[in-house]
Amino acid sequence: MKKLVTIVANLGLLVGMASADVASDQKAFIKHFKTIFPNVEFADYTNGVYAVDQGSREQFEEILDGIPPYEEAVEKGGKEYLKFGLNKCSSLKDPAAARVKHPYFDEITQQVVTLESAIKKCYQQRTGKKLGSKKGKIARISAWISDQAAGQKINVKVESAGAKAAYEEGKVFFYAKRGQFNMSCADCHVYNAGKKARADILSPALGHTTHLPMYRAKWASMGTLHRRYGGCLKNMRAKPLKAQTEAFRNMEFFHQAMSNGLEITADRYRK
Repeated sequence: MKKLVTIVANLGLLVGMASADVASDQKAFIKHFKTIFPNVEFADYTNGVYAVDQGSREQFEEILDGIPPYEEAVEKGGKEYLKFGLNKCSSLKDPAAARVKHPYFDEITQQVVTLESAIKKCYQQRTGKKLGSKKGKIARISAWISDQAAGQKINVKVESAGAKAAYEEGKVFFYAKRGQFNMSCADCHVYNAGKKARADILSPALGHTTHLPMYRAKWASMGTLHRRYGGCLKNMRAKPLKAQTEAFRNMEFFHQAMSNGLEITADRYRK
């Protein structure tokens, strides 16, 4: 734990502080990636690993020049958005605004509300049925909603005491060691970003949330951010958590805030 605190302090991210300072945290976050990838422009981090590896970038561009494998799924998500009457819910009535607004801290429930949790709630209200949290309908619908906001910038706001506490809890989760491999999310996607893990190049955490939900070749389907979180925990051989649990929602709150100012993108293919 002492080693973790030292590394995080060097990044300027003082975990567990009572008063969150998102601007300072993000400044340190960006500075770290600028140090290890001096030639990558801030705006290019929307492309994830393709921003830091030319070979992967060329393959990515070839896929985008053709018919991206997620195109049909996203189109179907738009039809499902209307079919299930999600446009009748105030939280989703304006899909572009909904993508930019989420995640946010709800002062009434004292909980972080993610876009997928809003979709799940609306879907249940409109259909009387429950919706999954990781793939299938929710990933397709969420991706279509996100596409409506393509080009707009992420702007997570952390203002109240409750919001700051949730943000700090999310930050702690992101940097905490866990599992049989004693690893954190930051170990792969901050400290070792750009390096190889087996045959894969580790993507930088900066910009991760700009292209979610995403289509992964490994999945051969669409998946939400929390599906990816779960997969990472599995890789660490850590205790699994369900998608949309408070811990994951808080981490998303922090994770998204670190990409404030980056544009949301519709280019959602990853290996």
